[in-house]
Amino acid sequence: MWLFRLRWSLRDARKRWIQIVAIGFTLAIGIGLYAGLSSVTQWRLTSIDKSLEATSMYDLRATVGEGGDVPAGSLARIASEIDGIDRYNERLLFDTQVETVVEGEELLVHGRIVGMDLSGSEPVVNDVYLIDDAARPVSNSATPQVLVNRGFSTFWDLPTSGALTVGGDVGVDYVGAAVSPEFFLIIEGNGSLGRSNLAVLFAPLDAAQDISGRSGMVNDLVLTLEPGADAAAVTRQLTEAAASQDGVLLDVLTREATPSYIGLTGSPEIDQGIYNAISLLLFVGAAFAALNFSARMVEAQRREIGNSMAIGEHPRTIVIRPLLIGLQIGIIGMILGVAVGYAIAFQTVTVVQEVAWLPIFEQPFQAGIYAQAMALGFAVPVLAVLWPVLRAVRVRPVDAIRSSHLASRGGSLGPIISRIPLPGRSLERMPFRNLMRAPRRTFLTLLTFTMSLAIMFAMLGLGSTFTATLDDGNEELLGGEPDRFTVQLDSFYPVNSPQVQDILTNPTVQLGEPAMVLGANVTAATSEATDDPIRLDLAVRFVDFGSTVWTPTATEGSLSPRSPGIVLADKAARDFGVGVGDDVIVTHPALVDGAFTYSTRSLPVAAIHPHPLRLNAYMDLSQASTWGFGDLANIVTGVPADGSSLNDVKRALFGSGTGVALVQGLNETFQSLEDSLEQSSGVFVITRIFVIFLVMLIAFNTANINVDERSRDHATMFAYGIPVRRVIANLSVEGLLLGVVAVVLGGLFGYALLLWMALFQMPTAVPDVGMIVSVRWWEMAASFVVALAAIALAPIFPGRKLNKMFIPGQLRVME
Repeated sequence: MWLFRLRWSLRDARKRWIQIVAIGFTLAIGIGLYAGLSSVTQWRLTSIDKSLEATSMYDLRATVGEGGDVPAGSLARIASEIDGIDRYNERLLFDTQVETVVEGEELLVHGRIVGMDLSGSEPVVNDVYLIDDAARPVSNSATPQVLVNRGFSTFWDLPTSGALTVGGDVGVDYVGAAVSPEFFLIIEGNGSLGRSNLAVLFAPLDAAQDISGRSGMVNDLVLTLEPGADAAAVTRQLTEAAASQDGVLLDVLTREATPSYIGLTGSPEIDQGIYNAISLLLFVGAAFAALNFSARMVEAQRREIGNSMAIGEHPRTIVIRPLLIGLQIGIIGMILGVAVGYAIAFQTVTVVQEVAWLPIFEQPFQAGIYAQAMALGFAVPVLAVLWPVLRAVRVRPVDAIRSSHLASRGGSLGPIISRIPLPGRSLERMPFRNLMRAPRRTFLTLLTFTMSLAIMFAMLGLGSTFTATLDDGNEELLGGEPDRFTVQLDSFYPVNSPQVQDILTNPTVQLGEPAMVLGANVTAATSEATDDPIRLDLAVRFVDFGSTVWTPTATEGSLSPRSPGIVLADKAARDFGVGVGDDVIVTHPALVDGAFTYSTRSLPVAAIHPHPLRLNAYMDLSQASTWGFGDLANIVTGVPADGSSLNDVKRALFGSGTGVALVQGLNETFQSLEDSLEQSSGVFVITRIFVIFLVMLIAFNTANINVDERSRDHATMFAYGIPVRRVIANLSVEGLLLGVVAVVLGGLFGYALLLWMALFQMPTAVPDVGMIVSVRWWEMAASFVVALAAIALAPIFPGRKLNKMFIPGQLRVME
């Protein structure tokens, strides 16, 4: 008997193999997206841990405050006297500019030189990992030797070795590429994320000291802790010892508070949340599609089920035959799902490796993840088939045996909906009537389309949200000047000093203004009483609020010259829970009698600005004197003079010897984030392609089922002389009606999904950026038009069945 039922189900499968394969592939897309993307998440988490272990990332990093430095050995001496510290290394880090030629075009970008122990003779904290067996730089060479960060060299496709110019006129040789844990994922304090506009060079400590002119000096200490050591206690001892011995301010950063580490370890978990949401929606859509198909299949076998019940067969054995169809769909879905999962996983890995350069990236087969996805994909069609079968076996045999043209097909709502008056002739009303007479089927098909289109809307919206956030940020900073730049000085200088005045009077500079930027730790005054108040490290820029060149935009409050208040970003204000007029507590560096110290004060929120980076804060330039920095500047802003380019400005100022540490275009602040977005967009494109393909599959499957199920209706129409093209047109109109409603519902549901991803998921992965939700409606409209076209054209493919139909055989009725 089992063999007989198996053969019977195989006969059913041959008859409906197109629908079975289509539903199986629909499940495969859900299985593949979940398993493939989840596998990538596990690969990333495992590889991150192994990469950090291989390079011994620091537990604490202590940097000399306000751009200062100390004699080599002094920081190491302090560390050697503190309990709980395992290993430590001194370094010298400084910003510069890097110039080279790429494919005949000059490339002049922000650079950072990391001077450290590169001998490889002993373990080093925050070590480098050599790529492709690169050579180690040699100390005391005639021409300084360095290693180039892998991300930068790969982005610009640099040769494995070559020459660079740093600091305006210092030539160096790079002998290979490497990565270091701080720069697996580059997230800068000014919001810059990426590798196209930041060239990190790893150099022997003595070479870095020679290039910078800081012979025998260091400004950075990285260390690891012994198991069980108290990081807070070690931090306190470090800062107190440095202040008491040399009067040095140390800024201590833990590994967990390092922006690159937060982004590196937090992104996979956030991405997985988005992956789960997308996969769940696809599974739901596949479940509705399988349920719709199985319900129609069972109804087509209604007479056979009735005959089986009439001869006394038990319902438990009757359900076996359609359940075997569900098993076939599940098996096809699992097999194809593994293939789809691997294709998605390896395509996504390419995108991930372009964003985060991990030296170790392992890709073992994730058997557990695939087992979960396959089990779910197997259960969906089986359960989808089971429900309509159980409904069918509860019908009286005499009702089930009745001919289909006499049986009720509309359910309890069908007769009610069918009474709704519609304009036009019978053929024109037919698409509407077909949808009305089977509301359950219509609803299931509608939900399937809606789920798919919602995913497509959310993916498109997420891309445009990133773009809008970047564009708004650039517009706010540039103030209508696309080449606006900032010059970072290597120390604090009086505004009337030669260092500042030489920049302002340089022939390549116009609209120059001296300013001040200082780091500060800020918390809301009302949160001081809480156990864990929100504290943010902000970059406070002192600018002239009365300037006619550039001032921040105030979306709330006002910018009043000589006002003591602070201007916060909208994202920071929301995180603090404060508004205009509320107070915040600011802990900041202060200059007292020529010595640096820290001070804490309460400041009112004077205004709120719209820049998406929450770390940008502003105060009037007159208030710098209250911090002890009156009439001083450490940055100068301006725009290139007529006839000069940004590169001309960079080259002129770096070669002038005026204490310039860095010249950077303000539009470069988000340039590297745009680079990362360009790479990440590959994942969005992959998802959209699969969603469009899914819509086409569902439309094709629905059209096939309609043609098979309504064969008698169509034969009757042909017998009355109605041409095949008119029948196909009616099927297209029917699909188009469903598609239009699905577009509306999918747009609404997709927008809700977009808000969830942009406002709740992304802030965890990129906490410093306030996402500006935006939708490019023309792009959405184009995508929906493509989807509607696929739905409307789907009936053309099964139209060959209508052309080959044997009309007398379809019209024959046997009682």
